[in-house]
Amino acid sequence: MIRLISRRFYSSHPQSKLRNIGVIAHVDAGKTTVTERFLYLAGAIQNPGHVDKGTTVTDFLDIERERGSWKGGGASNQRSFSGITVQSAAVNLDWNGHRINLIDTPGHVDFRVEVERCVRVLDGIVVVIDGSAGVQPQTLTVWDQSSKFKLPAHFFINKLDKKEANFERSVDSIEQKLGVKAVKTVVPLDDGVLDVLKGRHLKMDGEWSHVATGTREYDALLEAKSDLCYSISDHSQNFMTMFLDENEGDPEKMSVEKIKEVLRELTISSKIATVSCGSAIRNLHCVQPILNSVVDFFPSPDLRNHEFQQVFHDDLSGLVFKITHDKRRGQLSYIRIYTGRLQNNSNVFNTSQMTSEGPLKVFTPYADELKSVDHVDQGNIAVVSGLENTVTGDTVMGSAASADRAFETLKSLDHSVDLLQTKTSHEGRSVVFSGIESPDAVFFCCIEPPSNRQQQQFNRALEELTQEDPSMKIRFDRDTGQTIVETQGELHLEAIKDRLKRNYKLDVFIGKLQVAYREMLTEELTHEARVEDGLSEKKRPEFVQLTLRLEPTKTHVPFKKIELDLPQTAKPTRLDWQKAINEGCSNALQNGPLASYPVHAVRVVITECIVSGGKINPALLSACAQKCVTEALAKGEMVLTEPVMSIQIDVRSDEPTQPILNELTRRRAQFEHSDAHSSTEYRRISATLPLSETENLSKTVRTLTSGFGDISVQFSGYQHVPDHEKNSILQRRMGGF
Repeated sequence: MIRLISRRFYSSHPQSKLRNIGVIAHVDAGKTTVTERFLYLAGAIQNPGHVDKGTTVTDFLDIERERGSWKGGGASNQRSFSGITVQSAAVNLDWNGHRINLIDTPGHVDFRVEVERCVRVLDGIVVVIDGSAGVQPQTLTVWDQSSKFKLPAHFFINKLDKKEANFERSVDSIEQKLGVKAVKTVVPLDDGVLDVLKGRHLKMDGEWSHVATGTREYDALLEAKSDLCYSISDHSQNFMTMFLDENEGDPEKMSVEKIKEVLRELTISSKIATVSCGSAIRNLHCVQPILNSVVDFFPSPDLRNHEFQQVFHDDLSGLVFKITHDKRRGQLSYIRIYTGRLQNNSNVFNTSQMTSEGPLKVFTPYADELKSVDHVDQGNIAVVSGLENTVTGDTVMGSAASADRAFETLKSLDHSVDLLQTKTSHEGRSVVFSGIESPDAVFFCCIEPPSNRQQQQFNRALEELTQEDPSMKIRFDRDTGQTIVETQGELHLEAIKDRLKRNYKLDVFIGKLQVAYREMLTEELTHEARVEDGLSEKKRPEFVQLTLRLEPTKTHVPFKKIELDLPQTAKPTRLDWQKAINEGCSNALQNGPLASYPVHAVRVVITECIVSGGKINPALLSACAQKCVTEALAKGEMVLTEPVMSIQIDVRSDEPTQPILNELTRRRAQFEHSDAHSSTEYRRISATLPLSETENLSKTVRTLTSGFGDISVQFSGYQHVPDHEKNSILQRRMGGF
């Protein structure tokens, strides 16, 4: 679960003194270590934790702490001090009179949804870069996720104590691969770093010391300050005039306060990103400039979300971005409060579902415990119990009346507001925050309880885990009679299995991980089905007759809900009837006719609904819908599709690329382009590749490039499976799991 480490009392900070930030990076870049140093320097913990000893605050799950000291190495199971953060952990700390709410996120591609829902509620990001590797594949992925929300950024070049570390090359990779102008506020100097804005020097085994005039360090400081001023001048005409014309290009004459003022403007507008450096594990003091940059250059919540204030004013508005389960308190919801105040023992209105829930218990956690508070103000993150029906991505407000007022206000504006949408239904009008995207699962396997006696406990555990983790999907395969779990990858599945064992005492059986193929309808068709209640004792048995139209859609997404296209003379279809029909359609679409893979990219429309009377068993409606969809798909033209990954391989320009191109061609790759970066140091190969062909690809690329190649793999979409591959898949499918 997400966990916040808080003071024993809840202290309210003004909006201008709040910062909501996230720490993102490639796996093993050192972001959890950096977070521990933050907490120690801010006085939130007595001793800084160590990933390799499993004593960190933010790696709180047992699996994370174990992975910090033992990472499976195949049959030999060799020790590898490599910590992997599995779920995002939130902490808060005070620095220079500011409250910083900070989230440490996973760096592994299997936990992309954790990063997605965290960056959605942040106001700025700290990106940790391994100084020996520069921008790595997963850095690209998480950067793309955060770029959607235009988050200001600060880069920390970590691990400069490593022999192969190269600061300038790392900065160059930031600009070339991420497309952002990097402005250096801290630079390396001998066995240490130089803080340009504070005018101080830190040795790797020492503490910060002021740089005296007339020293070699002072000359280096002036040179770094001059570079900083020229970098800022490239993006600010006013600053250029002040620096070059009014101060004759002399960095000594430039006020540090003026430099910080312009850096803040450029950072908030995402025109530049500040950069610092050091080795967090060698000297914890080198992360101080990161905290200073967060306070000095990152926006406060009111500055980032002033348009939300125009829509909601002082009414409560918030986004549920995370759900966990507690044995004593039940379901816990994590809410980013954008406007207003969330009061303890109050009710809230869920504008996504148009329902009221409450009363709520409001908490701020401390260590492993939750401390009850009277309220949580806007700009902060709250944890509440009492939202039993709310799911990740839902919007909460104070009341239905305030939701209606927000609707009127948003409609009256002469421009759209990013991340806000109006919503109308027969239940009323409201405003919702744009939801949190959950990536489509690309792997699946069967999962079974240890025994039939634990089936009920097993079902409840899976239901709770899917509520907590939207990227995990559960379905039932009617051909094999097995429960299927769909995941993002092997590590994701391992984390699910571990939680079932530790939290629910279920040592489940898990089958072989397989690629999640999908079936698609290629033509529009209409079908009619009728179901009677044969067990009814009535003289005239109940019946349901449905006519459904199935249409293929362009977007390759799973079915969500039915649509109505009934004659004007038809009676309105009751909501509980629609819900039952929807459930029947969903069940039918879980297993397609080709090979029992789920059916995606289909629209289901009700064109006729005939029932025997006003009181009808909803189960009959569900059964009829399931029968109708199943029979329609059986007679329709279906194709098998497979998940496709977008890959980027960066190799040194002096390395031959033909062996890699040959390997990718063998794996059914379709090439997009191959070009050199403007730095001419790297050449990038871009292609799309079926997921089924990516096995051991990373290892192969590293071998072919003598260890110098980097590969980034992201889900891209789906493509039709060629006939020869399709026949092979169907044969394997016939053999079961």
